[in-house]
Amino acid sequence: MSLLLYVLKRVAAYVIIFVAATTFIWLLVRFAPGDPALASAMRVMMAPGVSYTKEQMEEFRRRAIEMLGWNLPLHEQYILFWSRLLAGDLGYSTYYSAPVAPKIRELLVRDILLLSPAAVISWFLGNWLGAWAARYRKLDKVLLPLLYILTSTPYFLLGLVLAYTLGVVYPVFKPTLTSSDIDLFLTTPSLETFKRFLHAYTLPFLSLVLVSMGGWASGMRSLMMYELETNYARFLETLGFSDRKVAGYALRHAINPQVTGLGIQFGTIIVGGIAISSIFNYPGAGIGLIYAINFRDVFLLQGIIIVYIAMVLIACFIVDLVYVIIDPRVRLGMMGG
Repeated sequence: MSLLLYVLKRVAAYVIIFVAATTFIWLLVRFAPGDPALASAMRVMMAPGVSYTKEQMEEFRRRAIEMLGWNLPLHEQYILFWSRLLAGDLGYSTYYSAPVAPKIRELLVRDILLLSPAAVISWFLGNWLGAWAARYRKLDKVLLPLLYILTSTPYFLLGLVLAYTLGVVYPVFKPTLTSSDIDLFLTTPSLETFKRFLHAYTLPFLSLVLVSMGGWASGMRSLMMYELETNYARFLETLGFSDRKVAGYALRHAINPQVTGLGIQFGTIIVGGIAISSIFNYPGAGIGLIYAINFRDVFLLQGIIIVYIAMVLIACFIVDLVYVIIDPRVRLGMMGG
């Protein structure tokens, strides 16, 4: 099997997964309890000092149903949904009173700024610590309890602890990260705006990195300990290879499952980002998702979930390609060797 055929098969698999997941989200939003049309109409009619008759309320609701496209038969709604999605139209947000696609783009930039560095740095630090813990048993006795504590700590709980201790009791860092902190740094980058940004960015970043790092380190520790006890590692030791050289070979085998897990972890850290958003008032997709649920903004809710499904699938696809590069067994399997 050639590399091109492998890539095409992976692309086809992920397209099928995306269509299935997106269809499920569309059905879930469509048949969820509540009346989004009425909620949209009520937002329009919330002007202070203005009263509406029952007929006017029904007219507002009817217009909202037409805007949602829910006056059409179900199969036509589904076709309309996909035609709009393929054209890049994610609908209109009743909460933000703006098209969903540009708003998600704005939220996405902020989330990438937080989630991507946190995911990558936690992966490198966790694997490095796990490999060291497997090699040095004295260090392992100290690190193992800490790693288990970090792994079992929810993102939101660690975020609350850090925000209270380092943001309120000992105000080393800012306990909130607002849109002005981010936008000011992105639009007018300078040393002063960077310091302001870093002062607010540190706590939510640490909350994500520390919890994720504990999981990666625990996994790498177990994988390295297994590899160091295998026959090839014992054979290398009898040939006189140094412990460092043997550990290097063991790391090459142990790192493969960790690379595979990186794409999956990206989805997990997105969920953690949603929790972090509510704690640190981070203006990312987590806040947008909370608003969408509270105000029954179906297009915003649907758009955020679909975009993040696509992001996780793209991350997994990139990991699949990286796996071909780092694992010769995959390449030999593709060539029939």
